[in-house]
Amino acid sequence: MATLKDVANLAGVSSASVSRILNNDLTLSVPQSTRDKVLEAAETLGYVKKKKKVSISSMVVGIVQWISAEAEAQDPYYLSIRQGVENYCFHHKISTIRCFASEVELSKKLEKVDGTVCIGKYSDEAREMLTKICPNIIFLDMKLDPISSCFITPDFRGALQLVIDHFQAEGHKKIGYLGGIEKIDDKIYPDDRLKYFKRFANEANIEFEPWIRLGQFSRESGYEMMKDILSSQNMPTAIFAASDPIAIGALRACHEAGIKVPEELCIIGFDNIDETNYTFPPLTTVFVPTYEIGSTGMRMLHDAWKRNENLAPMRIVLPCYLINRQTTRLAPDAIEN
Repeated sequence: MATLKDVANLAGVSSASVSRILNNDLTLSVPQSTRDKVLEAAETLGYVKKKKKVSISSMVVGIVQWISAEAEAQDPYYLSIRQGVENYCFHHKISTIRCFASEVELSKKLEKVDGTVCIGKYSDEAREMLTKICPNIIFLDMKLDPISSCFITPDFRGALQLVIDHFQAEGHKKIGYLGGIEKIDDKIYPDDRLKYFKRFANEANIEFEPWIRLGQFSRESGYEMMKDILSSQNMPTAIFAASDPIAIGALRACHEAGIKVPEELCIIGFDNIDETNYTFPPLTTVFVPTYEIGSTGMRMLHDAWKRNENLAPMRIVLPCYLINRQTTRLAPDAIEN
């Protein structure tokens, strides 16, 4: 391939002159014949001028979290969503501004972002404020009704159908529920897991009301809720825990009380965090695509920005599936029969 120096040698001028002539520098004082000679030399040698690198401005994204860093550490559910967002940004050279919904100067921190990812639950007022700051916005793990913005949630309905079907196939007729309470400005945000648990349990003629306990999505809360159930005379044969940390706390309470899992009590968790592979016994749980919720949401936001558009209001639901390990088995009545 011909170089700038080759053209200069053929035309009999300096390389600097060739560069300025080929770049149409009209401030260069040379005869027109010299310009023609350089152009002819370049054409003869097939010289191709190198294209200048065009700098593409990087997208700036605001990542807003509704829970504190301490609460995130207690339950990896939201941490995994955030990691999905941040890893996508890292691989696509997208700048991020991480902040918390409770920050006083939240609007100021987000005033120059090109898109906003909101992780968790937000009040109507908070969503309106965030959308005004940047209309290219997506909410992750928040169900919106009516659909006023773009949001992504796990398929809680399908997940709880899998749980009840699994317990029913094993012959369980008494199933408890250990869940957590999520609040927005002291207003309780309804949990679809509990709603669908009750619906499908009723349809399967499964008893559950005496063993519903609601606390926090933590190991400590799971431990205390399980102890409360174990203290009663009337016991279920199975437990669904609305998060893996709750299930891990419940396992600890069973171990201390001498209750064998799954021989005397079966447990299914929810999330499939890494720790569930190492509990004793390994925890049967529902895999929730939290990382994919984060990466998918960020990809959609990025694609909209590249099109110079804002994300349109829409609902995206990602599927869950059951991972059967060693904390469930046939109910005692089913074994006897």
